[in-house]
Amino acid sequence: MFLSPREKLLIALLAAVLVLGVGIVSVRAVRAYEDGLSADIQSAQATLKQVALLREELGRLRAAPRVEPLRQPLLGHLERLSRQAGLGDRLQMNIVPQERNSALEAVEVKLDSLALDEMVGFVHMLEGSRPPLVIDQFEVSPSFRTRDLLRVTLRVLAQK
Repeated sequence: MFLSPREKLLIALLAAVLVLGVGIVSVRAVRAYEDGLSADIQSAQATLKQVALLREELGRLRAAPRVEPLRQPLLGHLERLSRQAGLGDRLQMNIVPQERNSALEAVEVKLDSLALDEMVGFVHMLEGSRPPLVIDQFEVSPSFRTRDLLRVTLRVLAQK
């Protein structure tokens, strides 16, 4: 088969365009792959930084003194704290059932006819006690008897 110089030129141009197109597509694919690797590396570096911070925090927590459990039942401890705060007859407590293997003890505390100062003082006394107690739920509403006073319901947790 005989090709004219014009046909040969067109075939050469087509081959050049084809090679150039394949080259451009290849370069774009390589760049996209590099960008993906770069994003993966940055993500891995961020994760590594978080792991290093968590390792440091874990080491700090392991070195910190452990929280000592209550030596008496939580109910008795709360009664003692309420007597110290002068809340004796306005206090009602109920033990909250926990799972058998739970390391926590929970008591629901209801206080009625409290002034705001008494409520704040009692909450401060709970959170500042040794060993520390945690207030899990906290609800404040006006008292039924006197609208100027408060009714407080809270759930207190302690480590057994």
